[in-house]
Amino acid sequence: MRRKTAVLAALFLLYCCLPASAETIADEWMELQMNGKKIGFSHQKVTKDSSGYRIESKAVMKMEMGGAEQDLSTSSAYFLDADFRPLRFTYMQKMLNHRQYFEGVVRGNEMAVTVESAGAVSHKTVPLEDQVYVADTMALLLGKKKLRGGEKFSFRVFLEPLLASETMNVEVGPLMDFDFEGKKAKVFPVTMKLKSFATVSYITPEGRVLREISPMGFVSRPVSEKQALDFPLERVSFTGLLAYSLIPVARPVEKAGAVTLLRARITGLDAPDLIPGDDRQKILSAEKSAGNGGPPWTVTLEVRKNREKNIVRISRPAPAPRFGEFLKPTIEAQSDDPAVIAKAAEITGTETDLFRAAVKINRWVFTNVKKKYIDTFSGVATLKSLEGECQSHTNLFAALAKAAGIPVRTVSGIVYAEDYKGFLYHAWPEVWAGEWVAMDPTFGQDIADATHIKLTDGDLSVQLQLFEFIGKIGLEPLETAR
Repeated sequence: MRRKTAVLAALFLLYCCLPASAETIADEWMELQMNGKKIGFSHQKVTKDSSGYRIESKAVMKMEMGGAEQDLSTSSAYFLDADFRPLRFTYMQKMLNHRQYFEGVVRGNEMAVTVESAGAVSHKTVPLEDQVYVADTMALLLGKKKLRGGEKFSFRVFLEPLLASETMNVEVGPLMDFDFEGKKAKVFPVTMKLKSFATVSYITPEGRVLREISPMGFVSRPVSEKQALDFPLERVSFTGLLAYSLIPVARPVEKAGAVTLLRARITGLDAPDLIPGDDRQKILSAEKSAGNGGPPWTVTLEVRKNREKNIVRISRPAPAPRFGEFLKPTIEAQSDDPAVIAKAAEITGTETDLFRAAVKINRWVFTNVKKKYIDTFSGVATLKSLEGECQSHTNLFAALAKAAGIPVRTVSGIVYAEDYKGFLYHAWPEVWAGEWVAMDPTFGQDIADATHIKLTDGDLSVQLQLFEFIGKIGLEPLETAR
């Protein structure tokens, strides 16, 4: 509790105690719409003093989930030097009643980050290149550059929710007329791309954003503070986001939970090797199409359910020299937390076999964690609330399993959802038992069915890889077996 009080005090100081000499150079409110309906707002204030810049940002979305209104919000404060490079920051994200706090300080060519989730504190050091910026500085940087049509350049940006840096590629279109509040304004259409996730911003030569269009039907536009804070009575349903991420199929997959073999064709890939192969899935072929104007690659994939006969009976704990990477605590799976250690011991008891102990944990998480649309941020948070979606189940499983000496890696991918007649994005764990065995504590599957298609595995920093797939790929099941 003392730690949380300290974090809140730090946030108060960062947000409320501006130097008297600070000059406000931007103070912008934006309304956020999805498919033409308001779902939220953002606010950014930029001040400058003798030491550099300070950017305070906040974003709020209000949506209907499970018959009740829920808020999703983020807030941050960044201190930058005179060249817009980060010095330190705080960041908070909130979903439902779950909060996660980040504090970061640049030390040399590293960012030392402290993360708090449900009272559990984790630390991580993130390497930084010489020229790294934060995403919130993009308008400042572009305004400083005095844009010209046809320009192309790139920035390395730090993404605080993922604790990773990534290259943002920028392309400036020709100066054009833009309708804004009933008047014509001159703007540059600027495309900013992270991986394959692209937004288009219409920016004045002075650096003001008049419109921003993002995937999933999101549009942001500047409004007054009063208009930004005013929400309609009717809330947009969270299922609208699910509909965007749904990958429909022409023919439903019958009895998906019993599928032991899936062969499928996946279209819309920018490269043939984006989908990984492992112990249970492999690429059978890859083809490059021509002239359709979209992502050119199509792959044929085979996924097989792990076979029980291949599972090796291994004593736990697994040897640290070989599996240290998959046993160590992470920000999402705090296996060194006392409550997690105690619960893992309670669940596994005297079971010495690694896979049988994993099955006990899998069944406990499935039985005890209530399914909700909104995820918690970590295994400790899920253990305290006992609620959440697939990421919550996976984080808690990973924390408990690692505490029990079971090597785990977390997976992000897609799985067939019978209620939606298509594939949805999903998370699940894999444990090592002679091979990497996919399990699913959200579905209660001790060995996950073959409709679980892995797209990436690893911690927060690799989640950006999903931008290569969301809203882009199509899928055609070719063969299933049970």
